[in-house]
Amino acid sequence: MILGLGKLAVRNTLRRGKKSWITIIAVMIGISAVVSLVSIGQGLEGAIEQEFEGLGANNIYVSGDITEDDLDTVKRARGVAEAGMTLQSTEEVTFGGETSFANVYGVELDKVEMIFSGRGWSIESGNQFRGTERRSVLVGSGFQDNFDEDIRENSQFDLNSSIFKVRGFYSAGDPQAQNAILIPLEEMRNVYSFDQNDVSSFTVLIQEGFTQEEVQESIEEELRQERNVDEDEQSFSTSTPQDILDSLRNVLSIVQSIVVGLASIALLVGAIGIMNTMYMAINERTQEIGVLKAIGASKRNIRLLFLIESGLIGLVGGLIGVLLGIGITEITVFTATEFSDVEIIRGYTFNLIASSIIFSTFIGILSGYLPARKASNLDPADALRYE
Repeated sequence: MILGLGKLAVRNTLRRGKKSWITIIAVMIGISAVVSLVSIGQGLEGAIEQEFEGLGANNIYVSGDITEDDLDTVKRARGVAEAGMTLQSTEEVTFGGETSFANVYGVELDKVEMIFSGRGWSIESGNQFRGTERRSVLVGSGFQDNFDEDIRENSQFDLNSSIFKVRGFYSAGDPQAQNAILIPLEEMRNVYSFDQNDVSSFTVLIQEGFTQEEVQESIEEELRQERNVDEDEQSFSTSTPQDILDSLRNVLSIVQSIVVGLASIALLVGAIGIMNTMYMAINERTQEIGVLKAIGASKRNIRLLFLIESGLIGLVGGLIGVLLGIGITEITVFTATEFSDVEIIRGYTFNLIASSIIFSTFIGILSGYLPARKASNLDPADALRYE
């Protein structure tokens, strides 16, 4: 019985031709938008997680209203193995006759290896800073975009009338640090006339056997005691790679929810289209329904026939929409990989694909319920006389 109704439903759907395809297209657009947006969002989240894996789980960052004088206080905190200073600013940088405002990071030379490890930075080519070589810079892999002329090892930068030579190139998970240059902290203070106590952040390495939460609380407590302030008065903050990752995830989830909600409007339009198509089918096939009832088809059979037809529209729209959504995702991944530094992971999964197809089919069946009920309640005699 089900097989026979299924064959009849397929034949009726194909017979409606353009009307069926117009309805399928509405469902297809909605599903493709949802699949592509969700998969791209999940891909971005996966890419962010990969970038933050390099930062490790054994680090804490201290920032805000801090100075070099606070470093000893931080080092006294329970569970701190060591800590290094970083000064960050946007300054004028001249290279190849061009002057541009760019991110400049001053790093404490004595702790440069620890800072690199703690922040997930790594040398791509060239060499790391030497303790005795003060007038040298390390160039982020995205820094080249600031200038037309190619930057190479031993290229020279003019930083506020002081000449620095490129020692090497580094990569960083943080896009802001990726598009920056690193110079020794003391040189940055001298060249750009910062106070000798100025610092932007501390990178803290945790001792084995201590948790991030324990050390964070200890650092904050030590700094509050040193400054004699309460918790609600503190002008500094501590964070971990996980804190930053969680914040980015929350922002990404909110944005993704909004765009998926907007894309779902297309699904609503598709659902209304399916319902309208099925009502039109009842008007066009009233006599056919009467004949089916006259030869013994029950209300349940008629209702099931129309539900199969509406579900079939949702299923086909879902299948095509999933394929289109995957195609959009692939194009996005390719474009991002080829023309930018963003590496998006392919975020579509079997669960996403299967749930999208099931959902579109369910939408089809749900949209066809009222028309199917109307068709099943038609009086056979009235249906046969219908013109």
